[in-house]
Amino acid sequence: MANVVDKAFSATYGGANLNEIFYEPTFRSDEILANYRVIPNVKHKMNVFAAAPLTKIVNAYTGCSSALTGGDFDLSDKTIEAGRCRVALEQCADEFFGTYIEELYRSGVDATSVEGTEIGDMMVKRTVDGIGQDIVRLAWGGDTTAATAYATLDGWMKLMAAETVIEEAGTVGAVSGTDAINLLRAVFDGAPAALQQIAVADKKMFVTPRLFNAYLANLEGTSSDLSYASQKDGVMKVSFRGVELVPMYEWDTILTDTNPALFTDAAAAECNDGVCYIATQNLLIGTDVADPQSQLKMWYEDKDEKVLVRSYFKLGVQYLFSSLTQWGIVASA
Repeated sequence: MANVVDKAFSATYGGANLNEIFYEPTFRSDEILANYRVIPNVKHKMNVFAAAPLTKIVNAYTGCSSALTGGDFDLSDKTIEAGRCRVALEQCADEFFGTYIEELYRSGVDATSVEGTEIGDMMVKRTVDGIGQDIVRLAWGGDTTAATAYATLDGWMKLMAAETVIEEAGTVGAVSGTDAINLLRAVFDGAPAALQQIAVADKKMFVTPRLFNAYLANLEGTSSDLSYASQKDGVMKVSFRGVELVPMYEWDTILTDTNPALFTDAAAAECNDGVCYIATQNLLIGTDVADPQSQLKMWYEDKDEKVLVRSYFKLGVQYLFSSLTQWGIVASA
């Protein structure tokens, strides 16, 4: 039977296009500017001063005397040196010419500008997420002597390189639940007395993701109130002896890209799992802006026919007291 309507075109059909772009989630371990002590208005360098405790000044009264009861304390200083941070990105509209995405572009003299389009919105979202993730990575893993991606500032791992590290024998690279609980116990019990006295709400255990998962495996089938804390706003809070455990997913990236001294055991072997038990107010962040993620501008440059993204801010970190810090790693048996 002859068709009434005959095909007289050559266009092909590539399938319907969903008018929505899906984003692969960008995660970071925590809101770094909300959890730690932030020192504002750091343009380049700022000296911070810390007073040590004054102890053993009470002696027995032995009669009228002008003799001093003794005792003194140190007033020391540390420097927050803020690195100059820059984000420079660009987008040319011709990247998606000849595709369905071109249908989302503007028209006329603005046809080559993706500003205000879904592609432009995507650029802003991904840039903001990326800045937030990089801030955490640099704050912990920054090293001015390392590769470009880490050379902006010296992070906490570099600054704390000389701190005491507790080594607990285990399986390096394949931490078991037993390895995890043994390390957490050793770090908690071996921490300085000053850190032990800090309220549990004011300190945390930052751990590598594999150690965190191994600890969860150790908890399965138990109901210990020293382990699980609660689930708040859909987010699971896990603790050890009341101290919250924070899985630091950026640490995996840092350990892959660099070789921090804190994660090298006594046998000079590189280790991949560890914990930083610390009072959160012992960690300082210096910046010249309230929120680096908000320091973003985007505009269309007619001369180059490109949309440009720029961000500039200062960022530096420091810590105050060794007595409020304890590191630990799973070392080779």
